[in-house]
Amino acid sequence: MITWLQVPAVAGPVATDSASTDRDVTPRTSSPWLDLAPSEVLEKHAQLPDTDEEVVKPDHKATSVLTLAGLYAGFTGWTYLAWYRKHKPLGYFKWGGDGWFGPETYAGGADKGGHAWATMGLGRMGTELLRWGGYDRWTSAIIGVGLSEALFFGVEVKDGFFYEFSYSDLFGDTVGAALAFAFEMSPRLDEMFDYKVQYWPSHQYIEKLDGSSPCPSGGCSKFNIAEDYSGETYLLAFHLSSIHSLRDSKYYWWTRYIDLAVAYESRYYKPEPNASEMLTPHQNAFIGVTFDAQRLCDELFKNHSTTRKITHGLFEIFNVPFSTLPVIKGTRYPAGTINTGGA
Repeated sequence: MITWLQVPAVAGPVATDSASTDRDVTPRTSSPWLDLAPSEVLEKHAQLPDTDEEVVKPDHKATSVLTLAGLYAGFTGWTYLAWYRKHKPLGYFKWGGDGWFGPETYAGGADKGGHAWATMGLGRMGTELLRWGGYDRWTSAIIGVGLSEALFFGVEVKDGFFYEFSYSDLFGDTVGAALAFAFEMSPRLDEMFDYKVQYWPSHQYIEKLDGSSPCPSGGCSKFNIAEDYSGETYLLAFHLSSIHSLRDSKYYWWTRYIDLAVAYESRYYKPEPNASEMLTPHQNAFIGVTFDAQRLCDELFKNHSTTRKITHGLFEIFNVPFSTLPVIKGTRYPAGTINTGGA
């Protein structure tokens, strides 16, 4: 996309007289616009050719479609292992929901953040894969995000036969799809914000891996890392590096590695802790600061394109564990019995 934008901006008559050699001519590889979203935001760096020949975009459409199909097949297989293989079907279809962010809901509301994050991440991954294949931005975003929303709608339908069809989960999926589409279509918005998860395996999930978990119905699978809510924190992060005057200043350059974050998490809801541990489920919400590893890796690996793209995509949706400092924090505890649920 950057190549396509640059060509018409720098194209034009070039002076051939001897006087032109004394002028400061802007190189063809420089950006022709001022302070718009920098190219590192979407990893669309490209070098212009040395001639005025038409730029030929790579065409890997078949490869990108097959890779995307393989990605969805693998994800679908994982959902079976994680959520359905060891859970007995209800024998009927159950409509309803498992609540929103109430303190008595089975996951304390963290599952809604997880649904939004997973749909967004899968949508963005599919979009970028199709763009690499040669599809235009609009087509890639529509297909990539649409497939992600369709997949999680299918998950909710299947949940209706095993758990229950949750309207609130579907709402979370739709929020994630909307975020993915907005980030893909607006480079400036993508430069300013990220929605990501900070994860470290909880003690309860490690017990599940070694077989010492109480393992209630439907929660036995060691593959069910998605519902390790006690190890997950969901953050909406604002990059201070998106304030260009601050990022490029002499004294406040360090702010480019700092994000302001609004975060939410639940603890000791799911996986269920052993009764002997006497742990009280609770919800935390806070405003704080966190480390922007994406920006650091972009700079460290600026001369290593493949490594840079991998780390950029990784830290687009994941936050470094233990890198967030709450400044203003609130905690809420359930007043009654916690509901059961899952997926």
